[in-house]
Amino acid sequence: MTSRTGDAARGMARGFAERQATFAEAAPALATELPGAALTPLVLLADDERELTDEMAAYLQRYGLRTLVANSFTAALAILDTQRPDAIILDQRLGPVDTLPHLPELRARTDAPILIVTGNREETDRVLGLELGADDFLVKPVSGRELVARLRARIRRPGNAAAPPPRRDRWRLQPVERRLLRPDGTVLDLTTAEFELLAVMAAQPGEVQTREALTQLVFRRPWRPGDRAVDNAVLHLRQKLAPELGERCIVTIRQVGYVFIGFPNS
Repeated sequence: MTSRTGDAARGMARGFAERQATFAEAAPALATELPGAALTPLVLLADDERELTDEMAAYLQRYGLRTLVANSFTAALAILDTQRPDAIILDQRLGPVDTLPHLPELRARTDAPILIVTGNREETDRVLGLELGADDFLVKPVSGRELVARLRARIRRPGNAAAPPPRRDRWRLQPVERRLLRPDGTVLDLTTAEFELLAVMAAQPGEVQTREALTQLVFRRPWRPGDRAVDNAVLHLRQKLAPELGERCIVTIRQVGYVFIGFPNS
């Protein structure tokens, strides 16, 4: 969360510390509310503020939740390769990484509910995040009790079983390295804009992505009439993908946007 002010970070940490003292009474372990649960739920905390994640972990443990901590996006991905958390609390700004465009990579590794913590009150980012795979947004400052309540609500819902580690015999997007790997592990070189464009479209294969949404997600600015940035990026991306995925790997929807047909065997 390097982009937020120090005061905001300290304020959120103080909020957790104060609520630990106020609400330290015994709380029922969440496993007792989930019939058949062999272990208490496991929550992955992904945030680059170590002091804050320590506070959050201690608070959640009071409510019967086990925790894993990742202080970088790379560490979060590594954890998801070996662990199956029941929920993920992810800061929108994790070090230098804006995590919203990389939600598809997380979704490829887990079906666990993802709760984004953000200092951004803009509706656009929240809507885009939900479209890319987030399950909930919490706007700072976040109280400990609200965090626990939202986790409980998400973990209770059916169909939240974590997915197994990703297969290695298919196309893979690697957000930290900004690489696209073929099924044989070789790299298909993409520019930053091409990679982010593909990551957004691959999150919803077969669905229309408007130029307005793609411009906001990939180039971080509003689309205006005559803006060809998305069209040019699609042109170059299509040229690179077509020899291996076919000429119609990206379909143009006239006056609207584009549809990515998806990777084979995904």
